[in-house]
Amino acid sequence: MPDNRVYPNANDVPTWYANKSNAVSSASDVTVGQHIGPASAGGVTANVSVWEGYTAIHRIDNPSDGINDSANYVVYFKKEGTDPIELWKATDADISTLVKLESGTEYDNFYSFTS
Repeated sequence: MPDNRVYPNANDVPTWYANKSNAVSSASDVTVGQHIGPASAGGVTANVSVWEGYTAIHRIDNPSDGINDSANYVVYFKKEGTDPIELWKATDADISTLVKLESGTEYDNFYSFTS
């Protein structure tokens, strides 16, 4: 594992990026959302403990199913320790989108992944 990684100071990411990149010549040319990501996760739930008890069973990138079209990706989960098995889904790794599926196309398509 490499041990020579150098990470930027949180308050000086544009300078760090400008020193590493050929795309910009100075820190003032660095654009958030184009050259570097935003300071916040943008809906992604980084606290992994909120996902405890859910096992991912299938992921679809860039869904175009008429249900999840606005998502970058959707992940289907089974909830551990439930009988009968519960099927859930979340979009873009955002815990606030977690919903239980009990019927319908998604339920029918992904229930077979739970066993």
